[in-house]
Amino acid sequence: MRATASWSTSEEGAFSAAKTLGDAVQRCTDVLQRAGVPRASAEARDLAAAVLDKPRFWSVLHPDQVLAGHEAHGLLVAARKRAAGAPFAYAVRRASFRFLTLHVDERVLIPRPETEMLVELVLASERAKHPAGAGVAADIGTGSGAIALALAAEGHFARVVAADISQDALDVARWNADTCASALRAPVEFRQGDALAPLRGELVDILVSNPPYIAFEEVKELPENVRNWEPPAALACAHDGLAMTRALVQGAASILRPRGLMALETDSRRAFRVAQMLHETESFEAIAVRRDLTGRDRFVTATRRE
Repeated sequence: MRATASWSTSEEGAFSAAKTLGDAVQRCTDVLQRAGVPRASAEARDLAAAVLDKPRFWSVLHPDQVLAGHEAHGLLVAARKRAAGAPFAYAVRRASFRFLTLHVDERVLIPRPETEMLVELVLASERAKHPAGAGVAADIGTGSGAIALALAAEGHFARVVAADISQDALDVARWNADTCASALRAPVEFRQGDALAPLRGELVDILVSNPPYIAFEEVKELPENVRNWEPPAALACAHDGLAMTRALVQGAASILRPRGLMALETDSRRAFRVAQMLHETESFEAIAVRRDLTGRDRFVTATRRE
């Protein structure tokens, strides 16, 4: 259950009265300290940098900078959310993913560094197959749009399809596409539906997904700021966490062009089971389990047979 906190009128007034960056950071520090947040002063500094879109130590170097009212309010909201236990990205409503800065909130998962490597695996394959740019990529369970937008920004695709069952997630992804529009090389199409349903009747060259892969009974093992804040449907699913992955694997052969790439992120405990699923379809070759930067089996890639 999420932590809650009450805020008095005097606390609201004290924060509103903060005219300079130094004052606002001190108010943030006070809020975080009362909530028992470790390293409160450093957290407050980092919140200010993120909310104001400034370098990390900006508040230390520019304590006398005058803040607009909406800037002070933004810092108050961020400090409150952190005090209530929210992940940093939700508190400041933004997260970095590769070369993009994305809006994130409780409607979508916070993009992880591991998933950046999944994008790199896809781009390496795409660059080799379509150096002039002609392929179509599809990101299933797009969430914030992180994977789809990174592929559209860095790849050479004709177009990218971003699909999700959640309309809330697609709203966030569309917002991010609009915000990042100047960085995108390829158009991104957003489609709502479960698993591969949004791609029915279509062929793509790349099929990539970071699906929910945690078993329901394992959710209690996740850190509090994950299990209490991030959307459960994007974290966990049935059949030992493999229901969504199995649906993707079983339907992929009808969606991928011959020699097309399938790339999946999964839990290290399940990577070889996912590889076995792909093998059992008899539709894939070059099936490989790949490790993330921490050495954990994290990704499974495979090529559609001719």
